[in-house]
Amino acid sequence: MAERIPLIVANWKTNKKVAEVYDFLQEIQGKLPDANKVKVGIAAQDIYLHEMVKQSKELKLPVSVIAENVHWADEGSYTGETSPAALADIEVSGSIIGHYERRKMFKETNGSVGLKVTASLRNGLIPIVAIAEDTTRYNPDDEDMAPLTEIAVGLAGVDRQRAENIVIAYEPAWAIGAAETPSLEVIEHAARVIRKSLAILFSQEVADKIRIQYGGSATPENSKDILGLDDIDGLLIGRASLEPTAFLSMVNDAI
Repeated sequence: MAERIPLIVANWKTNKKVAEVYDFLQEIQGKLPDANKVKVGIAAQDIYLHEMVKQSKELKLPVSVIAENVHWADEGSYTGETSPAALADIEVSGSIIGHYERRKMFKETNGSVGLKVTASLRNGLIPIVAIAEDTTRYNPDDEDMAPLTEIAVGLAGVDRQRAENIVIAYEPAWAIGAAETPSLEVIEHAARVIRKSLAILFSQEVADKIRIQYGGSATPENSKDILGLDDIDGLLIGRASLEPTAFLSMVNDAI
């Protein structure tokens, strides 16, 4: 079994003003674990990313700065979009792709997700691919099961040699921003189905290297139990990541 270092990512969405961003980074300075034990990332609005990269260096923070979305073209006439090449140029580490809110509010599809994933990998960005499909209807013990649609279509164009750099974030749609999470059994079931789907699409060896995060109302109260599941390798945290103490608590639970 491949060793998968846990990855904890804050997804700030459209929250925080510039002073709040800097205050947060100062607050976590010197409090993060060794990056060889836990990888930490913060996804924020595009307008903050360049400065966050600079501040993280100045504060010596072992933090990856991540975009919340990315376009599939390196350059061109795409008003309002953000180029993956431009993100790489300012040393952003990766991007969330296909979040349920993007799919629901901005009509993103599995096809557009696939284009963004390949563009990210082409530019050395880590794609955090959000999966919200209802995996509970699949039998994880069925070796002949078809891959999940969101994985099969969204990752169809990915070269197997680059696939291990992908991160999958499982976020059941009904749990995003809600006050409850699925049971541990449902979360682990979903993660097993996702990993088996990845094995069908790529290989078991590649699937064993891909990290699967859980997202959807992850909190300091439930993070330790969720991170204890065999097939969960991190968290994509929304609301609870806005407060430094809560975020640090969840990061430390991953050790």
